[in-house]
Amino acid sequence: MHADARRTASLSGILCLAALFVGGLYYVKWGPYYHRAFIAASQHSIGASIVSGTLATPPPPSLEAALGYAWAYGKSIWQAMVLGLLLGAGVQTLVPKDWLVRVFGSMKFSRVALAGLVSTSGMM
Repeated sequence: MHADARRTASLSGILCLAALFVGGLYYVKWGPYYHRAFIAASQHSIGASIVSGTLATPPPPSLEAALGYAWAYGKSIWQAMVLGLLLGAGVQTLVPKDWLVRVFGSMKFSRVALAGLVSTSGMM
């Protein structure tokens, strides 16, 4: 492949991944948390607990409680999990490995700080 064509393909892949990153994080995290902040400010609550629901105390430890929690947690994070899988696959296939090594592959403070800064956009 010609160098210019390869560079164009790499840039297109990175731009596609960036669009998935921004659009996906907005849909899965940023938008819902932005709206939830207004609810929390007006109601002084973020809603029912995933562990106890509307009960005053959590259920006693049991297999049923564990499975109920696992199911509720899975329902609440499945979109973020799918987005994470898509982003991970996208990084592996669309971003040139030598570029990743150049940007993040060093233990220099600036590179570690950059990696930390990039990761903060996906935190809760």
